[in-house]
Amino acid sequence: MVLVSVMLGLILSSEFFILPKFKSTAVIYPANLTPYGNETATEQMLQLLQSADLRKNICDKFNLAREYNVNLSKPGGESTLYSMFNENVDIRRTEFESVKIDVYDTNPVIACQIVDSLIELMNLKARTLQRSKTLEVVKLLKDELDFKRAQIDSLENALRYLRLNFGLLDYYIQSKEALKRYYKLITSGSGSKDKLKELDVIMKNLEEKGAESVSLKQMHQKAYETFSEIRVSYDKALSDSRKILTYANVVAKPYPADRKSTPVRWVIITICAVASFVFALLVIVFIENKERFTKFE
Repeated sequence: MVLVSVMLGLILSSEFFILPKFKSTAVIYPANLTPYGNETATEQMLQLLQSADLRKNICDKFNLAREYNVNLSKPGGESTLYSMFNENVDIRRTEFESVKIDVYDTNPVIACQIVDSLIELMNLKARTLQRSKTLEVVKLLKDELDFKRAQIDSLENALRYLRLNFGLLDYYIQSKEALKRYYKLITSGSGSKDKLKELDVIMKNLEEKGAESVSLKQMHQKAYETFSEIRVSYDKALSDSRKILTYANVVAKPYPADRKSTPVRWVIITICAVASFVFALLVIVFIENKERFTKFE
């Protein structure tokens, strides 16, 4: 009986009953990812790899519905497909904070390509998400730049008006020079009425518009400094939005397996042999006990 079970195990584990599957594996570490909240970069990468859109892209790209013999037109076909996908694609975090990807397929080349595609699509998804956030920052900084530029233009127009209509260039220097000139004209006694009148207009302008000129100059300087700081941040954000980064360091690259991973024939044969032996033993015990009970009666 045991011999028969071994032969049966050999037959059942053959390719006629169970298609052999080949495993392709990759180990990756996160890179250039910005975690949200309390999550780690590894957890974020794991969520990206396990996202529904990546799974759908892989199923569509490799036509896994046909590979798994799933009819998507039937009710529950998509759920069946994704269930079988999860059985053949194992993505998990390791104790070393890396992520291990195991893919099983009847074709070793396809298994390797699925692993590569998962990493590629994860990079693309992470880049898209990060670029989207960066572009939001770029737009925000651009709006601040436009606001500051308009403010600076307005202040420069106000200063130009004071310069053209009141001759105010630099309040402190002009005030100092005007006082020197005034005292010189008074003490020398050589000041004509026209010169004194011209000087009086200058001093009057300084008195009436000087404070406004100083205030406008201070505001202009502060606005220009702020504009320069925002411009630095804007240029950096714009540069970041144009970068093409990868988000996974592949420490163990996938490759097409040269031998199958499942089914493990010796395990199936062993289970059949052990089950047969145990069953035979139970039958023998039952027969012996039955004869003993018959004699007792």
